Amino acid sequence: MQNVLIHGVSGAGKSMIIEKFLRDHPLESGLETSLRAIVSMQMPPMPTMRSFFSELLRCLDCPVIVGSHISELENDALRQLKKMQPRLLAIDEIHHLLTCTPREQRAALNILKFLSNQLRVSIVALGTSEALHVMRTDPQIASRFESHALPSWTANEDLRRFIAGFLTQLGVESTDITSNAVPIDYILELTSGVTGRIVELLRQSARVALARQTVQLSVADLQHAGKLFAADLGSDRNVIH
Repeated sequence: MQNVLIHGVSGAGKSMIIEKFLRDHPLESGLETSLRAIVSMQMPPMPTMRSFFSELLRCLDCPVIVGSHISELENDALRQLKKMQPRLLAIDEIHHLLTCTPREQRAALNILKFLSNQLRVSIVALGTSEALHVMRTDPQIASRFESHALPSWTANEDLRRFIAGFLTQLGVESTDITSNAVPIDYILELTSGVTGRIVELLRQSARVALARQTVQLSVADLQHAGKLFAADLGSDRNVIH
């Protein structure tokens, strides 16, 4: 059993990581119950024991009875988790713990320790870089979670494959982009190599190409989308030289 904290990752990047987990481990239908290899949830914006277990139950497709005692919510969530026998619990937006008081943070972190011990399930927590500071406030949590910072992309074959694969999912072809070092460098300059930013730029670029009623994404399409993207960032890096 291994617990991991993935930090320094944006919203789109986190979504892609979780979606990859879920694609690789789909719902398994058993004879008496539905087994889930992975349970995915978000840390509530204002984490408390009540909001945490309520959100967990909703992610397990279980009803949450208004007015239930915290102990009832906790017991219902544990009972459902034991039925589903997950091997991994993915908790997104773990940095929401920053909105808590120190006492509430300790309570939330104790929940994570309890679930890990009680269910013998691995926990993957995902959040921004600030999440690392929260997790380090509890020495036991810090020792149980292996920390991984997602590095920024660089101009290599892995990035080209990522861009090609993502654009294929969006229904456009990327040969003009991935076969040319100049637009690859432009993407990296505009996005600083951050996955979430790259994803958003590619989405905008695909919309531009599809608006022209073509599936071939051109450098001009990328540059047009880049102007819009740079404007959103307050940047003037909008020209491919």
